[in-house]
Amino acid sequence: MAELHDFSNPRNLYEKLIRDGEKLNVEVNGDNVFNFVSSAFHLQHWIKNSPLIGSEVMKRILKRISSDESIKLCESIARAKQSFMVELDENGSRIIVGDLSIDVFEMRNHIINQYDSYFKSK
Repeated sequence: MAELHDFSNPRNLYEKLIRDGEKLNVEVNGDNVFNFVSSAFHLQHWIKNSPLIGSEVMKRILKRISSDESIKLCESIARAKQSFMVELDENGSRIIVGDLSIDVFEMRNHIINQYDSYFKSK
């Protein structure tokens, strides 16, 4: 029997974002961080193209998401405007972009919380 991976609406990509975030619990590495960052950035475009975006509440949520500094950082990485490194040491895991050093898990949790507001309000 064929296996189907359906990406036809924003919820599908949101669920991928959650899975990408969970992979960071298993292993923090550049690939897993990049997958999470890419999903986080592109999810806002899926939401923009959703039929539900017509409501004022959804527009406000999307505006807040797109102006969030963490999402902007994801955009810079996903669009190759800035390179990044992942640093792992006894103090934890950090994503380093230019002069910024951000805890990977704090960033992940913040981004998921931003999108949670959209998916919980629909």
